[in-house]
Parts: sequence; structure tokens; C-alpha cells
Amino acid sequence: MGEVPSIRLTLDLPAFCSHDVALEHASTELGERGIAGWERLELRTTSPTRSPLIRRFTFTYWTHQADTRVPENISYVKLWSRLGPTERAKLLTLTGGGRPTTTILRLLTTVAGSAILVTGPDGTPRLPRTFRVFLRTFADPKRDDHR
Repeated sequence: MGEVPSIRLTLDLPAFCSHDVALEHASTELGERGIAGWERLELRTTSPTRSPLIRRFTFTYWTHQADTRVPENISYVKLWSRLGPTERAKLLTLTGGGRPTTTILRLLTTVAGSAILVTGPDGTPRLPRTFRVFLRTFADPKRDDHR
């Protein structure tokens, strides 16, 4: 058997996310993106972003599957910076179940591409949990559970 390849995952998460909560978010992100068969998820680094509320978390995971898809390393901070105040306000109302309206779907895919979305169990596009956590951080910066 050859060496098991490592793959990097980068997520923009609340700055005060604990190590364990950050790992939980990364695990959920991999699952929502349909990435299976991974192991040894590790938090490697965190770095500042343009917002004091958000840090960039870099994880590594390993997989035995040769055909594993690598998730897009989408920067929610960059997406946020490309939106105007009205568009941001609309997004801040979506922190619940993650089912965006058609208008929001068009906006997000225009600004960030379709990789920003995940497919729900019913086959409809929705916001990944990590993006909803990101939005909740801006909607309520005093919130500290970040789940």
C-alpha cells in the first residue's frame, strides 16, 4: 500500500471557536459536501481575516479513496466583501434552516459560484452549516456558542 494522501480544507469560522467546535464544523462540512472515507481530521492553523469576528481555520484530513473530491476552499469573508449592505441584510435572515429563496440562490451563485451551496437530503440547494454559522456571527456578534 502507498502513502495515504492528505487533503487540506479551509473554512472561515467565528474567531472564538474552540478547537473541538472547529473540528465539528469541518467534519460537518465534509459530510455536507459528500466527502466520505476520510480520517484523522486535524486543525492545522488559524489566521486572521478582514473581520475581527472571523478567523480562517485550516484543517488536514486523510483519505484512502483515490477519487475523493476536494471541497472548494470558499472564503466566506471574500464573498461577504463582494456584497452590498442590502444583499448582506437579506443573507442575515437565512441563518435558520439554510433554504435560500430563488433570489438569494441567484445572488450567491453569481457572486461565489455554485460551490457555495450544498445539496440537502431532499435534493434542493441550501447553505452549508458553516456558512450559516458565519452569518449568525455577523447577525449576533455577542453569541459565543457558534454552533
